[in-house]
Amino acid sequence: VHRAVLKNGQEAAVKIQRQGLDNLFKSDLVNLRLLAVILDKLDPKTDGAQRDWVRIYEESARLLYKEIDYTNEAKNAERFKENFADVPWIKVPDIYWETTSKRVLTMEYVPSVKINNIEEIERRGIDRKLLAKRSADSYLKQLCRYGFFHCDPHPGNVGCDEKEGGRLVYYDFGMMDEFSTGVRKGLVNLIYSVYENDEVGLCNALEEMGILQPDSDRLSVERISRFFLEDFQKTLKASPEEEKWINQLSPEEKKKIRAERRAKLGADLLSVGNDVPFKFPPTFTFVFRAFTSLEGIGKTLDKGYDLTRLAVPYLKELLELREGSVVRAVVKQYAEKLGWRKEDINALVTQPRQVAYISNVIRKLEKGDLKLRTRTLESERAFERSAMVQQNQGKLIVASALLNSAMALSMLSTAPAVASQAAFGLAILFALQFPLGVLKVRSFDKKSKVYGF
Repeated sequence: VHRAVLKNGQEAAVKIQRQGLDNLFKSDLVNLRLLAVILDKLDPKTDGAQRDWVRIYEESARLLYKEIDYTNEAKNAERFKENFADVPWIKVPDIYWETTSKRVLTMEYVPSVKINNIEEIERRGIDRKLLAKRSADSYLKQLCRYGFFHCDPHPGNVGCDEKEGGRLVYYDFGMMDEFSTGVRKGLVNLIYSVYENDEVGLCNALEEMGILQPDSDRLSVERISRFFLEDFQKTLKASPEEEKWINQLSPEEKKKIRAERRAKLGADLLSVGNDVPFKFPPTFTFVFRAFTSLEGIGKTLDKGYDLTRLAVPYLKELLELREGSVVRAVVKQYAEKLGWRKEDINALVTQPRQVAYISNVIRKLEKGDLKLRTRTLESERAFERSAMVQQNQGKLIVASALLNSAMALSMLSTAPAVASQAAFGLAILFALQFPLGVLKVRSFDKKSKVYGF
């Protein structure tokens, strides 16, 4: 990026693309795709999340090629500027289209201080806590209100100055991504469900976003969600002196919490780990990356920075986003308290029918006409272990048979040497798999013990 002066005397910043960048991307992306294919094969997915590494690679490649198209970056900058037109404390440089092309970007020259340059921020008298709050607020608006967000908000792309008490200056709009309407709506519902302590609503929001698969075991996921939501609510209501967030705990405290969590949720955590009910959308790779950068910026500006606490005042706006207007949101809140919601009235009207249905189910149970299907994790684990042991025994038997065959073939003068060598090779191959299988069974037993089985 170069500082320049236009013909009209106005100062500008000119971004010129390096030669051969396209070819460099192509060679690097071939290697990254190969790595993504390997990760898809090797990822154990023990955390219950199904990650499609090839799709993550494809999403990254798509954004990288967009990033080197400077006309696209200029359009992104104008769209971002329009979204925050009514926010005086966010500055986006103007684009000068007359001197902008696919490989040259000319924009307004807007000097600023890097947002992690604490010494200069202090010298200029800019409120650091206000900057941290505004960085969080701006990103929540990007995600929830507009669904169009900056993928790379690191200190090199976010600056600040003294205007408006601490104005944020955004640069580099090459890596921008966008949520679909459904995902944006689901994200709003997800955040609101977290603060409302509603585990069913949270799971519905995850399903709406495409993260939770529709055919998954919702009971286990909801129980785990309830546990973490209750823990979150306790932390949220407590004062900073009374309660700590997970990143403020010592290693010993974290270990103790993990042990308590496994004791309470062992079966559910194991069920989720085995079923892999979560699907990791590629777009969220950049959301998590951005939140990591924001967390670093926030902690640098304000040691007491906590995005979760800062988001609490934003809930009113989230409610407005979810319902369409403030009036509708207030009406719906009162309707919920008074029991005048559509679902409440529907429950009242259909109550006699539901009672009759329950009576019918009970009669069928008494007669033995109704069968209940239950899931017993203990039996599932026992069958799984038995299958692993049998598989190991089978490999050992095959290795022994091949070894005997190899020895018999080596004693026969008429048998070709290559046959006995091939048999010996296969015997060694199957024999080596046996100790690996034993280690796998031991790992399985260790995991079962950790989760209380």
